Amino acid sequence: MPKAGYVVNLKPRVFGYILCLILIIFSVMLKSILIGNLGADAEVKVANGREFVTFRVAHSWNFTSNDGTVNSGTIWVDCIGSHLKGVIEHLKKGTQVYVEGSVSLRVYSSKVDRCMKAGLTINVESLQLIGGKPDIVPKQLINPADGTIHEVTKQYVVTDLIGSVNEGQRAELIDNSQNVYVLDVNGVVCPDTKSNNG
Repeated sequence: MPKAGYVVNLKPRVFGYILCLILIIFSVMLKSILIGNLGADAEVKVANGREFVTFRVAHSWNFTSNDGTVNSGTIWVDCIGSHLKGVIEHLKKGTQVYVEGSVSLRVYSSKVDRCMKAGLTINVESLQLIGGKPDIVPKQLINPADGTIHEVTKQYVVTDLIGSVNEGQRAELIDNSQNVYVLDVNGVVCPDTKSNNG
């Protein structure tokens, strides 16, 4: 045990692990808002028997320092969400998105230069497609079975129908023009391209 007033010398590698652990602990409590463009098309992946959607968003920034130097850069953020399968066909490379969610820090060892690196991951709680394109789902949809009208959020979720569909099944809603929309177990709704084009 070191005496008071002495500094404990840690090897840089040990210090790095301790620092990463502290960052991981604090990052669990962070919420983030991210606006950027998808670097590639979103993908559906499976882990532990559960499907989820993953995509990478590039957020670019720039500023001019006091001496007139222009500084810029890009931060890549991995985004993961299990409730996004209904909108995956719209998550294409270059699409601008607004993402809200909890942030976590991912620490890994680079195979190229064998250095410790870190990356940000957002567990997506809310997603909006932005960039001036019209909404792909209207603000209200109708249940054709009983005629009830359901409000649709900006994230294409019908909150009063969340959990009303069993896993692996689907429910259909329609708009005033009789276009068909598919509802999944998480309440996410998207156009049924097969019914509307056929």
